[in-house]
Amino acid sequence: MRPLILAAKTTLLLIIILTTWGCARDRNLDILTVLDITPREVDLGDRIEIIGIDFPEGKQATVTFIGNLHRPGQPTENNASIQIQAISASSTRITFELTQALHDRFAGIGPDATHTTFRGKIHVAFESSVPDSLSKRVTGEIHSTVLDVRPPTVRRAIIDARQRRGELVLAALGIEVDDSPSESLYNGGLKIKSISDDPDAIAAKSAGLLPGDIIKSFDGINVGSKSDTVPSGKSRFAEVTVARGEDILSFKLEVSNIAKGIPTDLIGAAILLLVAIMVIGLFMSPTAGIITWVERRVAGRMQSRIGPNRTGPQGFFQWIADGLKSLLKEDIIPAEADGPLFRLAPYLVFVGVSATFVVMPFGHYLIAADLDIGILFVVAVTSLVAIGLMTGGWASNNKWSLLGGIRSAAQTISYEIPCAVAIVCIVMMTGSLRVQDIIRAQGGMPWDWYMFRNPVIFLLFFLYFTTALAEGNRAPFDLPEAESELVAGYSTEYTGMRYVFFFFGEWANVFVMSGIAAALFLGGWQIPGVDALTHGNSFWWQCLGAFIFLTKAWFLVFVVIWIRWTLPRVRIDQLMNLCWKWFVPLAFVAFVFTAFWTIWSPEGAIRWTISGATLAVFVLIVVQFFRRVAFAMKNMQATTHLNPFI
Repeated sequence: MRPLILAAKTTLLLIIILTTWGCARDRNLDILTVLDITPREVDLGDRIEIIGIDFPEGKQATVTFIGNLHRPGQPTENNASIQIQAISASSTRITFELTQALHDRFAGIGPDATHTTFRGKIHVAFESSVPDSLSKRVTGEIHSTVLDVRPPTVRRAIIDARQRRGELVLAALGIEVDDSPSESLYNGGLKIKSISDDPDAIAAKSAGLLPGDIIKSFDGINVGSKSDTVPSGKSRFAEVTVARGEDILSFKLEVSNIAKGIPTDLIGAAILLLVAIMVIGLFMSPTAGIITWVERRVAGRMQSRIGPNRTGPQGFFQWIADGLKSLLKEDIIPAEADGPLFRLAPYLVFVGVSATFVVMPFGHYLIAADLDIGILFVVAVTSLVAIGLMTGGWASNNKWSLLGGIRSAAQTISYEIPCAVAIVCIVMMTGSLRVQDIIRAQGGMPWDWYMFRNPVIFLLFFLYFTTALAEGNRAPFDLPEAESELVAGYSTEYTGMRYVFFFFGEWANVFVMSGIAAALFLGGWQIPGVDALTHGNSFWWQCLGAFIFLTKAWFLVFVVIWIRWTLPRVRIDQLMNLCWKWFVPLAFVAFVFTAFWTIWSPEGAIRWTISGATLAVFVLIVVQFFRRVAFAMKNMQATTHLNPFI
């Protein structure tokens, strides 16, 4: 009897030990440090990054969104769980794409898709790389996360069109894919539901594909949606990689018969190029022309004369007449000039300015391309202007033009430094290079604008505006032209439309610098008292937002013109001293202050007190300015004409 009892006790003890060890093996070790997710507002195709510390680089992570999905006009989807597989791109970042299936899971499918706000936690897990470790997975979480998934936009319509092209290709190959949301879709790839027996669509069956296979790549493209299954048309066969269970297999599908009927990417590129040309032709060029009319009218008023008033009502069509005159003028290229560079220079200037309109945020959705690096794009493409001006001066083979080009390069490159630092300070406060994110981080009321967040940003607005004047060669910093000294600077030898292209760039740049200032410092298209969700879901609110943005931008355009016809030109040594001895040091001091401000990040009463005090100081400055103007006009006994149409 005693041996049986001893054997039973031993068996029970072994069971307890094995059970405990097995439970320990199944435990997760919560040691990952997960800090944030960026961006917080995403659209189909965007790259999402989860930021943390000491991620195992290059390893597969399981990312799970656990929380509630809020959609306008629909019941809240509570305790939703959305799981994806992603790869840690580095020790600090896990990246994945918002694929079609993942977007549908968040925002809804097809016409039912709408703006969705996720509120909850994000759970990150890596499989343990130590075989005998007590912990099966290493995990971490971020709580109280808010992620906005945007509703369908114009960009979504383009993606849907590409999806339909992919569906045509799959149908022609005899492949039907599983459209139901599944984990495989979130991980990338398309799961084959069935293979057709149609004699006209047996490419997939002939190649050996089977139902249940997951298409991972098509013609060298990693497949994330149906739009990725369009062949390039360069080869008779398309290389297809599929996952079949644990195996990865490669097949060749004959696509020669269907590639002929599928539009190539060149057609799409041509359409986009045509749209871009229309945008430039229908907005940028008229904007530059209208600015010339406004400048002439303002200059005439400031000099007690009428200005253009013959061509059209109030002379409004004068800019069209000047454009036609320039088109009809002879295009002369000096015999000793560098012909190719001489021809290229005006277009470099024009492209450098016109490209910035791609990221100009006219409204909530009224933006050509809401790039993740929008502000960096603006800083980069405007550098082409300095290259164009320098090239034009050098290629003219004229010493006066060369002096104008050298002045232009020195001035533009120098003033780009404090201008860029001022922009970086705004980026630091927002945490994003996306222009729309910067606008959404502000509010509709003046005390919510970045300009009044703190005294240093208030001063940075004036520093940015001044450096933008210098970078755009606007008076009193128009030394690159300096008609009284250098005839016309870098453009002396140019005639006809090539001459106009230089000034197209300058006039359009006036609107660009004003629009960027309105977006970075003055709240952009934000409407007082209207939240972003209401704004985005109403056509009329969006129209009002665009009107507010244009009003702010055109007011700053007026200020630029006002300054030109008020202040005298400064000397080149004064110009460079102002930049290197004052603006550059002050910009870096502001950078350090902004860094500390971002760390402090005051909220509540402290923030409102500082914003209110800064706004009050600005109001006092404006009131004092107009008092001085009224006092001076009274002493001069000047006649005031409030009606702008004389």
